[in-house]
Amino acid sequence: MLGASMKNRLDIAHGHNLDDLLSLLKSDWRADVENLHLDSYKLGGMSNLNILIHGADSSYVLKLPGLTTVFETNPFESEFHIALHLAENGLGPTPLCIGRLQDEKGTPFMIRAYEPGVVHTSLSDINPHELDLAKTSLDRLATLRIPNVLSYPSAGHYASRFANKMNVLLGRRNTEASELGSLVSSFRELEQGVATQFKDASSWNGTTMHGDLRPDNLVFQSDRALLLDVGACCVGDSLYDVAYLSAEPLDAVDFKRTLPLLAESGDSDIIAELIPLALFSALAWTLERLVHLENNAVEENLSGVAVEISLRGYFESKAKQLHMLLDHKLLT
Repeated sequence: MLGASMKNRLDIAHGHNLDDLLSLLKSDWRADVENLHLDSYKLGGMSNLNILIHGADSSYVLKLPGLTTVFETNPFESEFHIALHLAENGLGPTPLCIGRLQDEKGTPFMIRAYEPGVVHTSLSDINPHELDLAKTSLDRLATLRIPNVLSYPSAGHYASRFANKMNVLLGRRNTEASELGSLVSSFRELEQGVATQFKDASSWNGTTMHGDLRPDNLVFQSDRALLLDVGACCVGDSLYDVAYLSAEPLDAVDFKRTLPLLAESGDSDIIAELIPLALFSALAWTLERLVHLENNAVEENLSGVAVEISLRGYFESKAKQLHMLLDHKLLT
């Protein structure tokens, strides 16, 4: 979403320099840490901080939380479990370790194998062959039955997930006194429109979906597309992933290009119906991150004035798109 505006160079991560950070991994990770070093430039991703670990023969990815709060449970537990199932089916990198740093906050972490390939940050950069590889992976994911993942029986239930999470986050917060007041008001208005549209929607097929299929959550290799950041994977509707990939990127303004390449012709209308839900999900994440930024709870490599400006611009752009779609729906 905002890769171009993010700080890339790493000096400190969660309060540790890179040498100390690697040393802290020794107690949980059984790799030969002496032959490893952390890259001084972070990888892509906004929800979490991803750092490449170089080894003599292999490379790995260290994932740390995007927030600096104290976590009662490890937020990567579900993702680790899901990633194992995807790796066994050739759909994602192999997760290797999950644990907590031996620091004051017990910072959670996850380590996975690094898979080389092409990663795009823009939807327009994904070529037709790559879209075909992505479709194959999504079709295979849809048939998987992963134990103990969340299940949403309808599009309305899935939309409620984001609205409820925002209610918990905001709580009794005085949003009128906050600089985010106008964005919160816009979100609440859109929340009502989405709830109305999906109240009686029946096109929800009960298949496994990724749930956060942005362009940079795909690694394209010569013969396959691997899925990254699978923590939002759940039982819902696999066609939602196509809607999300078609609508979430900032440069996604013409859904007609990607839909024919990612979906069967008979599914295009269903996917188009799910695009408002995909936009609502993206707006919920963006507003949540803005709230955490206002509370100074975001890790320093994922924060800053430029990030906040980009997030606000993204929210306003996607809110406008969603308003137009909902207004059109009311008129038809």
